[in-house]
Amino acid sequence: MALICSVSGLRFTLEDFSPELIEGMLRSFCRRLPEGTLAVGWDGRQGAEQLEEFAVAILQTEERRIHRLGIVPTPTIQTWIARRRLAGGIAITASHNPADWHGLKFFGADGLTLDATLFYREARSGGAPHPNGHQHGFHPVRWMHAQAVAEHLRSLWRPRWLRQLGERILPEGFHVVVDAVNASASSILPQLLQQLRCRLTLLHADGSGIFPHPPEPLPEHLQELAAWVRRTGADLGLAIDPDADRLVLVDETGTCLWEELTIALAMQAVLENRQAACGKDYQPVIVVNYSTSSVVDAVARTYGARVLRSPVGEVNVVHLLRQTRGVLGGEGSGGVIVPHVHYGRDALVGTLLILGLLAQKQRRLSELVAELPRPIMRKHVFARPESLAPLFEQLLRRLTPQAAEIRRDDGLYARIGNGWLHLRASNTEPILRFIVEAPTRAEVEQLEALVLPFLQQR
Repeated sequence: MALICSVSGLRFTLEDFSPELIEGMLRSFCRRLPEGTLAVGWDGRQGAEQLEEFAVAILQTEERRIHRLGIVPTPTIQTWIARRRLAGGIAITASHNPADWHGLKFFGADGLTLDATLFYREARSGGAPHPNGHQHGFHPVRWMHAQAVAEHLRSLWRPRWLRQLGERILPEGFHVVVDAVNASASSILPQLLQQLRCRLTLLHADGSGIFPHPPEPLPEHLQELAAWVRRTGADLGLAIDPDADRLVLVDETGTCLWEELTIALAMQAVLENRQAACGKDYQPVIVVNYSTSSVVDAVARTYGARVLRSPVGEVNVVHLLRQTRGVLGGEGSGGVIVPHVHYGRDALVGTLLILGLLAQKQRRLSELVAELPRPIMRKHVFARPESLAPLFEQLLRRLTPQAAEIRRDDGLYARIGNGWLHLRASNTEPILRFIVEAPTRAEVEQLEALVLPFLQQR
C-alpha cells in the first residue's frame, strides 16, 4: 500500500487517498492545538490544490480561522506560523517524493514539526469525532501569500550575523543557476538571489508544478543543471526539492556535489561567524541525524564544536537542537536548520550560508570542497519486511561484540572501528534503508559484510 505515516508526516498516492483518514487526522490535529489561527500552504505539485481545498474546508468546520498562503515553501509556512504566533499550520506536500505522491506535514506553535503518527493512530481508531456530531459555521479565509513570502525573506536578515554575512555577498555579483523543479521555490528563491545582487539563470522555475525530472535533488537527476553551470560559466548551481526544505549544490566546474556536503559547508559558514562573535573558547553544539556523514565531525573539530546525533526526521533533530540550544541543525540529505531564523529545514537559509561562505573565504566552491574529507558512503535500499524485530535481533547478536556504540531509537545504528552503519525503515517510502560509511572502501566492505547477508536472504 502506497500510504506512509511517520514523524515526517503523511504521504500517499491518489489511489490510496482516503478522505475519511485525512479528515480524521485533521480533526485530531486541531483538537490537540491551542485555540487560534492556522496557516495552510502547498508545494505547487499538480493535483495538490484539491487536497488543499479539502483541508481548508475541514479546518473551517473546526472553528479555525485560516491564513491561506497558496504555493509557498514549507519553511515559509513555518516562518509565518512562528512570526505571527499562530496556533499551527499544515503544508500540503510530499516533499521529494515523485509526482504521483501527495502528503501532509503538520506544525504546531512556533512552526515546530509535529509527529503525524499520533494523529494517524487516532484517526484509524475512530477518534476525534466532530463535536456534537455536526459541522459548525465557517470562518472566513484570509489570503496571505505575498505577506508570507515577504516575511520569510525578512526573517533571513533579522539575525545580525546573518545580515552581516548577506552584506558580504552583495559586492560579489555571483552568477547562480537555479533548478527549483518548477515548484514552490520558483519565485521566492530568485527574489532572495536578486536581493543578494546575484546574476540569475533560471532553469526550472516557472511554478507550473510539472517536474522536469525526478524531484529528489540527487546528482543523477541534476545533469542538466550541471551542464547549464558549465555552459554559462556560473559560480554555482542550486537544486531545490518541491517544498524547498532541501538544497543540493553544483560547483563552478559543473560537478554535482554530494548532498551530504550541503550541511557541512553550511556548518562551516555558521561556525566561522559564531566563533568570530563569541571567541575561540565558545563550544557551539551542532545537531544532525544518525545517517549524516562524518564530514560534519571533521568540520566540528576544526572549530571546537560538538556534534550530537538524533534519529532521522526533522522533528527529532529540532527536539535535540532546542534541548541543547544548538546553533545549527540539519540532515545529510541537504536540509539546513538555523534556529536564529526558525526551527525548520530551509533551502533559502542554506543558500544564504553557502554564498556567504564563498564571499567570506574568497574561494571557489570546488576549492572549499577539496579541503573537506571525503569518506566512502554507500546507501542500499531493500523491500521492507512485514516485521523488522527478528532482523534487528539477529543483527544485534552479530554486531554487539564489535561495536563501540549501538543505538536502537531509530532502527539500528552502530559505530564499529573507524566507521558506522545505520539500518532503518524509511519515514517517507515503503523501503528499508541501509547506510554504511568509513574512511576507506575496504572498511566499508567489512561493515557491509556484517549486515548484507541478513538482508539479501530475505
